[in-house]
Amino acid sequence: MKRKLLAALLVVTLLVPVVTACHDSETVTVTKDVEATGYDPKEAVKDFEFGELTDEEKSYTVEMGYFNCDHMVAGIIGDKAGIYEAMGLNVNITKSAETLKALTSGAMDVGYTGIEGAILAVNKGAPFCMAAANHMGGSRYLVVSNDIEEPQDLVGKTIGSMTATPDIDPEFLTWSQKLGIPADASSYNIVDMGQQDACFALKAGQIDAFTCCDPYASMAEFEGFGKIMGIGWGAADVDAESSADTWGLCCIYAMSNDFKENHPELARRLVYAHQLSIEYMYEHPYNAAMMFADGFDVDPYVALRTIYMKTVAEGRTITWHFTEQNIQNYEHYFTQYPQIPDEEIPHVNDVSKFMQTEISEDAGVADFEKFIEEKIDPVMPIGMTFEDWYGKAKEIDSISDKEAVDISDTATSYLNKDLKDRITYE
Repeated sequence: MKRKLLAALLVVTLLVPVVTACHDSETVTVTKDVEATGYDPKEAVKDFEFGELTDEEKSYTVEMGYFNCDHMVAGIIGDKAGIYEAMGLNVNITKSAETLKALTSGAMDVGYTGIEGAILAVNKGAPFCMAAANHMGGSRYLVVSNDIEEPQDLVGKTIGSMTATPDIDPEFLTWSQKLGIPADASSYNIVDMGQQDACFALKAGQIDAFTCCDPYASMAEFEGFGKIMGIGWGAADVDAESSADTWGLCCIYAMSNDFKENHPELARRLVYAHQLSIEYMYEHPYNAAMMFADGFDVDPYVALRTIYMKTVAEGRTITWHFTEQNIQNYEHYFTQYPQIPDEEIPHVNDVSKFMQTEISEDAGVADFEKFIEEKIDPVMPIGMTFEDWYGKAKEIDSISDKEAVDISDTATSYLNKDLKDRITYE
């Protein structure tokens, strides 16, 4: 009753005029014209073997969804970088928390969505599959207020957007071990709320911590009302330097079964466009960050920090690469803890039904690891500091000092530090 009452009070408090983000910045971000960054989308698609489109497919509008999480940024890049157009695709992109439901109902053809919800939905008969990977490694955060100086200070405090059963949640169980805090719900006041509302509530001093993906963690650090205390990696025994096949899965690029069967050429093109969008993010990170800022309504600094976290600081976690091993790694994230009941573990009932590799194979997508090794490692190696990455990103996209975002203007000095400099990450 206490938990429900507190949640209700917070919801009432948050019923203010539409809050699109938890930052107050009115900064208008201008994404640089992609040609000015040395990118030609028509040149980028030249290696794709285009098949014939039917008259219907030529005029078909692909409905694509994503929700408010940095893991989904490839969808925006495909549009803003001109990749969809160069691939001959008409794509209507919708940011919606109901993307998973829309995929299940058939209202959307493709969408970026979380792995757990997707597994549970497909197990129940939802008519979509995983056409490509999108995000590995987890990269979720435990964000605390500045009053929380030590992990033990969280005991008895109010935590938002977290599972009501931390004792059977692999993410919180891992944090419990690493931070030395209890993993039972009675040790905290847990509030059921969305991560965007939780970010706003932390800023307003209504809660003491919350769990989220970015951009909310970086927002809290940028504005100085919170700090990251723990990272959830989405797999057991992994870190920023883990290889692709040791990661679990966090988010996927899902596709309607009817769509891929009725429009195979559009399906091929979409998966290839997904690859090119991710490549652009790695090869043109500054402009990709500005696309992220525009699409997610966040401060440009927050967007830069977020892209850095996903492509360098936490490993190469945004990817199109996937194998059955990644599914097994994700399940092991749960099964490593014997106290988690089997019915609470998102097992994939039929891997061949859930994971469809033939679309990527038919599209001729590139080898992700080879792409990283040849194109990214020599320029932006793992372990590169944020400042060095920022300098290289400006250079790549020809961003002058006058037009560049000032990264020294942040409320928290440690926001610019590499992850290894934070005790809680070690």
